[in-house]
Amino acid sequence: MQTSHSSAQNLRPLIPLADYQRIFRVIHSVLHSVEADIPAASFFFSVTAAQILKKFYKRNAFPVAGAAFYLIHPDRAGALSFGTLAEDGQSVASDKDAFHAWVQCDGYAIDFMAPLFQELLSSAGHPLPVPRRMFQKDLGRMCSGVQALSVPGDFYLAPDLALTRELLQQFMAKKALTNLSQLCQEWFRKPPKAMPDDLALQGADGEISRISLQPTAIDGVW
Repeated sequence: MQTSHSSAQNLRPLIPLADYQRIFRVIHSVLHSVEADIPAASFFFSVTAAQILKKFYKRNAFPVAGAAFYLIHPDRAGALSFGTLAEDGQSVASDKDAFHAWVQCDGYAIDFMAPLFQELLSSAGHPLPVPRRMFQKDLGRMCSGVQALSVPGDFYLAPDLALTRELLQQFMAKKALTNLSQLCQEWFRKPPKAMPDDLALQGADGEISRISLQPTAIDGVW
């Protein structure tokens, strides 16, 4: 496997930054409107983003759960870790209590929660300023292991297909989640089409509320 410093790496993103930001904003806004535990919503982000990429971009996108490690600070200790790392510093594992989720699509890994890395750290009791950036990388640029992470933006992913299947079955069995995911797809408009600034949502009691598009801006790429 190539390291992140390979000369063969593909630096061109699969989808433009503007499109990534819009997908992120729609999903984030819908979750925010129902006061969801957003730091724990990586699988919702991944399932919904994959559906949007399939529907609007005709991409072969699918959600993946597993262990994930991202270097987000020049200090190698500044790694964002999801899953467990063995004492040897090499072996990684994930389970339903320790995992992350991302989208894999045509040879790329796309993490639509990357703009919220700062919130993820804060929720885990590790407040650290992290820029709001897009994460979208050719899988050929992935590091060979956790110990190979050396510069910000380096990453190592370890998919767990059994866990992914289990989480997807649980997701599809919960009508509240599938309804919210469908709502995101109905609200989304592919750039350059204009996006409605808000969306009407009818509650179980028939009351109408409006979801506003969160203005969270992404200021670069990993």
